[in-house]
Amino acid sequence: MWKFAGTIQYTCNTCGDHGDIPVDDFDIECIGGSERSMGSESIYGITYEFECPKCNQTISLSFEASEYPVECLNFVLNNSSGAQTVGEPGFEYLREIYSAEDVLQFYESIPELVSALKSSPYLLRDLSPREFEEVVAEVFRAKGFVVDLTKRTRDGGKDIIAVHIDGLGIQSKYFIECKHYAESNKVGVDVVRALHGVMNTKDGPNKTILATTSTFTSGAKGFVENEAASKWDMTLADYDEIVRWLNDYQES
Repeated sequence: MWKFAGTIQYTCNTCGDHGDIPVDDFDIECIGGSERSMGSESIYGITYEFECPKCNQTISLSFEASEYPVECLNFVLNNSSGAQTVGEPGFEYLREIYSAEDVLQFYESIPELVSALKSSPYLLRDLSPREFEEVVAEVFRAKGFVVDLTKRTRDGGKDIIAVHIDGLGIQSKYFIECKHYAESNKVGVDVVRALHGVMNTKDGPNKTILATTSTFTSGAKGFVENEAASKWDMTLADYDEIVRWLNDYQES
């Protein structure tokens, strides 16, 4: 994918006034073409007409450019009048731009996927469960955590292990469980209670986090508020909280 780009410098033939005109300001039109041995050739007219701001002389900056073969600039002819020119239109190649929806099919990296979700967070619910885990892991990685995205198992409670080392060299370990649920499917107290139970296992975490694309039942919230040993033990991150994480995301 490409576009015409560059800057044309002009000097008026009558009074010597001069200036620069970006090619983005020119009128560009396909004025012809033909089939050749290596495919189609397209001929473009690239024009910008104006009156010299100093003497009112009519100046026509006019170029003819050939695209042949496809996406290659073959030649440029300068047909300008009323002024001497320096420079000519050139090709600027552009990366293909996809919609956020397209990125779900074509993303090349998890940071690229997270960036798409940042602008279109409603697509969170279109991810696969594993992609959701990868997104959450990337959010923590970007914040300086060392993350380990664990293999899929039935034991639960540690889809992601995230370790943070503070300025004093003190380590904190988080177990993060991800539930990619439909909006109407709230996370219940049984899931929350099971995750909290890993706090007492050997080499267990300092903190647990339950992240979901849905919300939590009143029973789940009540367990964290009233039954957990400490309010610092567990964090419940619902869809709105995940969106806040995405808004704060900066690729590192």
